[in-house]
Amino acid sequence: MSNHESIILLGLDVDLFKSCFFPKEEEPVKSKQWASHKLILLDDESATASADLSDALQKPGVLSVVFQDTELNSALLNILKQFYDAGGLVVFFGIYGNFSDPSRLSKQFALPEAWSFSAYTKHNYEITSTAMDSIGYSVTEQEYTKSNLLRVPVQDRWMVAKPQPLHQYVEELAGCLDGDAPDEDWKCAAKKAKSGYVDYCEELYEQCPLAVHKNDNDGRLAYLGFVNGDDSIPKIVRALVTKKEIPTHHFFMGWK
Repeated sequence: MSNHESIILLGLDVDLFKSCFFPKEEEPVKSKQWASHKLILLDDESATASADLSDALQKPGVLSVVFQDTELNSALLNILKQFYDAGGLVVFFGIYGNFSDPSRLSKQFALPEAWSFSAYTKHNYEITSTAMDSIGYSVTEQEYTKSNLLRVPVQDRWMVAKPQPLHQYVEELAGCLDGDAPDEDWKCAAKKAKSGYVDYCEELYEQCPLAVHKNDNDGRLAYLGFVNGDDSIPKIVRALVTKKEIPTHHFFMGWK
């Protein structure tokens, strides 16, 4: 790994970001180092913010830029868009779940198909094959947790809500038989449940807490809808922003 690899945090609430995605046992990062990756912290309200961001992006080894305000001034947004257009990774930290942010991002980065806010709720989740091609196959699911969810094109979905197996879905709606033979009422309810199962699965398939759009130059725009660091979320975010696959071994040291 190059000693020059860095991540730019633009106008980010760094403590909030760390509380979600840093290992809880890790001491506060010193000297602007995020373990083995250098953190470049930039104030998006500084009078020199545009020049500072341009200068930072000229340095070798910039892996990604993370920001959390879609109402940045136009100069900063133009720099982010140019970085993305040239093949860079821009990540939006969507913890606050503002309804307008996904559609605003769609316009700011000229996405061919718009993103929109969908819900703020809890689900179990599955990692899509598109995501696994980038972050590896050692994490395939995410436990039950609350997230901000988007509706995005299928090619932009890196994580989707996981449906119940058919038998659980039927028993939840028709009732548990507990070893008894089904009566006509149960059979009718089960038939109705099964007829709606595909629609239920398709609806969950559109609930996306992690969206990543790739442009023709391999630039990427990502939306992080996570509001905590439950289970495998820190590993997934680390892999995304550092462009590294999640280690296949079980022990994970976080941002190293």
